[in-house]
Amino acid sequence: MSSEKLRNGWSRALKKKIFLFSELLRRDLTARYAGSFGGPLWAVANPLILCALYGFVFTVFLRVSPPAGFPAGYAEFLLGGMLPWIGVTEALSRSATSISDQAHLVKKLNFPLELLVATSIASALAIEAIGLTLLSGFILASGRGAVQPAVLVLAALFQIVLLAGPCLFLASLNIFFRDLSQLLPPALTIVMYISPILYPEKNVPEGLRFLLAVNPVRDLAALFRAGLFGSAIPDPARLAAWSAFFLVVAYAGAKFFRRCRPGFADLL
Repeated sequence: MSSEKLRNGWSRALKKKIFLFSELLRRDLTARYAGSFGGPLWAVANPLILCALYGFVFTVFLRVSPPAGFPAGYAEFLLGGMLPWIGVTEALSRSATSISDQAHLVKKLNFPLELLVATSIASALAIEAIGLTLLSGFILASGRGAVQPAVLVLAALFQIVLLAGPCLFLASLNIFFRDLSQLLPPALTIVMYISPILYPEKNVPEGLRFLLAVNPVRDLAALFRAGLFGSAIPDPARLAAWSAFFLVVAYAGAKFFRRCRPGFADLL
């Protein structure tokens, strides 16, 4: 009987967290574009404007071309890497301030604050998914690629694993070191430019190729491009190693978050 009560208690707690998470996510997505004329269309327009700008500069002025054998043009190559990168930057940036922006919830003793971080990640990836869905529709209609849903699911799971730990660390550390949220954008800009998002790997000079070996964003972009265009999947052993590493980071991030939580209310 006691074990059944325990299971029921876990079930009720899980249902409560799922309900809270869904409400937080709905509120976040609704509030983000509230009052704007374009509404959710900005979720698509902003990435497209950014990619159009990069595409113009890199094709017209720098004359960058996609790698040999890529089934589409540079614009599609750019979108395949830029859309998941925008999801990463959005998730990290919003997670960093997810606790400090919700001080009224932090002071509620029984509120599961980790859901605020999870909501920031889910909101960013939901907007990314809109862009990827539209790009997939264009690829299927134009025949300029080969959408592989199983690979896209794998890419999405890899992205979630990659984000979980760093987002928890950032959300915790930003409470104690508020300049962190200001340092994050330039740091992410550096990561973007040393990752093969705007350019193919073949353009990286031999002396700097070691940066690719220590950059998980390289494999994230390549995995999404493989799912969208049927290009080569990154080395499975390397993907497994990165996944194992970031699972450990996620566990450490969760432990660190719980350890820091008692001090959040005092600093907000």
